[in-house]
Amino acid sequence: MPITLGQLIRESRLRAGKMTQKALAKLVGTSMENVTSIENGRNKHPSSEIVAGLSKYLDIEIADLYAAMAGTLNTYPWERVGELDLKDPELELMFRQVDRLVEGEAKDRVKSFIRFTLDEERRRRRREQEEKQK
Repeated sequence: MPITLGQLIRESRLRAGKMTQKALAKLVGTSMENVTSIENGRNKHPSSEIVAGLSKYLDIEIADLYAAMAGTLNTYPWERVGELDLKDPELELMFRQVDRLVEGEAKDRVKSFIRFTLDEERRRRRREQEEKQK
């Protein structure tokens, strides 16, 4: 079943440090009601300015947002394992080995650590952008 725009926005917002709809709306430059209507599926086609803001502040590729709007997004961007194209060959090898060899709780711990590290980096970048805007 395809992932809707509302599902993608909600999951991304919650992954971004449990960001509220109000906080996201302020960053994007829209109303909280508009963010709510996007997440609830009432606004399935927000303006290109809103899409650009959502992409920027939720760290989602614009192509993924438009794919969700079109009903062709089948996996969340952060769940795509097979699309590794890392600049560091050693790191890519490690990711592939973990994906192939490790199962169960150990694999879940590695995935949690990677998610935590990526989320921390996104939060750091967002704070830097917000400080530049002040």
